[in-house]
Amino acid sequence: MIGGEFEIDITKQREFVPQPNTYYYASGRAALYQILCSLKPSHKKIWMPDWLCHTMVEVAVKAGFEVLFYQLDNSFKASIEVLERQGFCDAEAVLMVNYFGLQDLTDSAKAIKDSFPNSVVIEDDVQAYWEFAEKDNPYADYRFTSLRKTFAVPDGGLVKTNRPMPVVSAANSFTQYKLDAGQMKLHRGEEGIQDEEYLALFEKGERKIDDNYNGCMSNESKRLFAGTDIDQVKRQRQANAAMLVKSLSELGIRTVLPVNTYSVPLFIPICLENRDEVRRRMFRHEVFCPVHWPLEGMNVKTGANMAAHELSLIVDQRYTEKDMNLIVTLLNK
Repeated sequence: MIGGEFEIDITKQREFVPQPNTYYYASGRAALYQILCSLKPSHKKIWMPDWLCHTMVEVAVKAGFEVLFYQLDNSFKASIEVLERQGFCDAEAVLMVNYFGLQDLTDSAKAIKDSFPNSVVIEDDVQAYWEFAEKDNPYADYRFTSLRKTFAVPDGGLVKTNRPMPVVSAANSFTQYKLDAGQMKLHRGEEGIQDEEYLALFEKGERKIDDNYNGCMSNESKRLFAGTDIDQVKRQRQANAAMLVKSLSELGIRTVLPVNTYSVPLFIPICLENRDEVRRRMFRHEVFCPVHWPLEGMNVKTGANMAAHELSLIVDQRYTEKDMNLIVTLLNK
């Protein structure tokens, strides 16, 4: 099987040391919620790109914000000209998404701050852990990421900012389901464990995430994250990405965004006219590549095109050259 949520090995726990100017919450959604709550009551509107996960919109609405959408430019970034034309005003908040960890949003954030010095720039690094951890963006007021998107941990949303943020201590109620499911998946096929059992637990945990915007990152996730070989994860993702990009080029398939040698992608995004046919073929071979993102009722221009054609090819640290070759073979059938 290729894809799905991470297997979790609880033997890999180590002592956790918190980082400066970093706040720890239950999830990426909780991180954004706490950012927005910290902006009230002086801010009431947030501009979001017209390609994003519907859960980000739900978070903003739950935090009491009016959500407006701006159209992305050809490089999938925020453009000052477009923001101005659409009515963006100083002192409003704007969310920028670092898609798949393949972008540098520093220039975009600087342009917004130069034109709108009282605006609040929020950088969504949920798909871009290494951009979040290794690079600075002095023009972003807040940056946040989600650990469980990239690593074998059951929860964790991080915020970097020099501004005051709420410190929460309430335990979240979805971690145990994700943790138990991850351990069961690690031992799938053993002791009579069936796929349906851990998949049901993963889904049960997923349904509870939206009820935990005021929850903290669990101690289990902190210790598991501390025990993760971050450099090894980075190297394996880069190696898988390099191989996949080379093969895609030979097949004449372009990636949605350029993939540089120093990038550490969450996925490799491509667009296909026959995306659904290819995805069904992959499913038959237990290769579960996701789509970013289903529209879920949103009326967003770029998002609609991507929902119809985008496919996110898996390159994460669980997999090897053999797995990448399988993905390429299934694309080429």
